[in-house]
Amino acid sequence: MSEPTDDASRSERVDRLLDAIEHVKENRSEHARAILRDLIREDVDSEHAWLWMSVAVDSLDQSSICLDNVLRVNPKNSAAASALYRIRIPEMQMTERRARLRLTRDIAFSALWGMILLILLASFATFMSIAASQG
Repeated sequence: MSEPTDDASRSERVDRLLDAIEHVKENRSEHARAILRDLIREDVDSEHAWLWMSVAVDSLDQSSICLDNVLRVNPKNSAAASALYRIRIPEMQMTERRARLRLTRDIAFSALWGMILLILLASFATFMSIAASQG
């Protein structure tokens, strides 16, 4: 059975989490981040604190890190997984586009060198035919 201090501590953490959620909902992210940072410092495996921190932070990169931590704690958290997927869609699309552009670049580069080689061979054949007709 848990000790009363553990229950009081857990209740106090839940109250602070609810306060942070209210701050997020009221668009006071700085206050929410401070509370959530403390909660995460106390319990690095606080799934709910990481999830709400992903909403409170300023950048998509920071949200991505927070959501990765949610999934580290609970790999079955579908809300975190879908949010992380939505964040990473543009990144995945850019990676695919870069791969297509690299392939196009490589084909164009190969074609350019092929044309240069053909021009050199044609120039050499022309030079040889001129030299053979004169000599």
